Amino acid sequence: MLEIKMEECVSRGLSSDLASLLRCEGLTTITLTRLDQLVTKSVSGSGFSRVLVVLKSLEILCENREELQTLIHLGLTAKVVSWFSAIHQPLTSDLQRNATPLLNLADAFYDYFLLLCQTSLPVSQLSVVLLQLARFALDQDIHFPLRLEAIRTFNSILEFLSREQRRQIQMDQNQTPILSQVAAAVLTVGDYELQVSLSEALCRLTPRKEREHRANQWFSCRDISRAFCDIRDVDFEVDCRRFLNFVNRYHGDQRRVYTFPCVRAFLDSTEGFLWGSIHLLKEEVDRYSLYLKQDGCTGAETVLSVQLNTPSCTRTAEVVRWS
Repeated sequence: MLEIKMEECVSRGLSSDLASLLRCEGLTTITLTRLDQLVTKSVSGSGFSRVLVVLKSLEILCENREELQTLIHLGLTAKVVSWFSAIHQPLTSDLQRNATPLLNLADAFYDYFLLLCQTSLPVSQLSVVLLQLARFALDQDIHFPLRLEAIRTFNSILEFLSREQRRQIQMDQNQTPILSQVAAAVLTVGDYELQVSLSEALCRLTPRKEREHRANQWFSCRDISRAFCDIRDVDFEVDCRRFLNFVNRYHGDQRRVYTFPCVRAFLDSTEGFLWGSIHLLKEEVDRYSLYLKQDGCTGAETVLSVQLNTPSCTRTAEVVRWS
């Protein structure tokens, strides 16, 4: 009877009704097992929207701390991680990887992991969640925005943790192999935003006193290792930009990301400050140029000029050309 009622709630997309049903039936091992069977069947049948309903119902239950702790005690974390792992195959399938319901479900998993990890989750369970997120971020066959969001979720979880929780995770030997892979990806990943997030993960999971030792293991080039060690946690954004500028420049013609320091920025003909990132979609760009300009005082300067199809709004003006 429970299975029939659960099926009805999921089929009709009634996450609040499903949460009420689970409460009414009682949060027990049997209830969680039935839910697990429903999700497993739905994933295997590409019923991604159905799984989304289940996650939303669990979010509702997690609003009650007592019910959340009951679910965690019953093994909820292992179940959710298992469900998340199960969508890996469709996410790497040419037929399904760009399906909207699947992409929405992956995002919902990230949100739920953030919610789950803000509770008093045991460190051993936190570590398993982080490992799964890191593996998704490193998988080149997964839709790129999901990879980026996976490592950003990874960093957000670490940010929420107490100093003691972070210390215990830093000591977890299971994290060692994945951190080596993360460090290798920084050099080869081919996207600046992902490079930043991967570098942040390395810094968050490496105690300052061990950073030089770890960096020498991760990076065969001592210059890159030293550049990484120069990243200060208090000035991460600036120092990481310098580190990645060095890394990408070091690879010369083999580099996959072209970065260089911004000396001056112009919006049309007006010089301004450029402290944040500018993200332009490909279809917004009419044309661009990259050239060397000789300067009598400072030598050659690299000038990037981007002409837009339509004006782009900043906080103070509409801009047609960035340079």
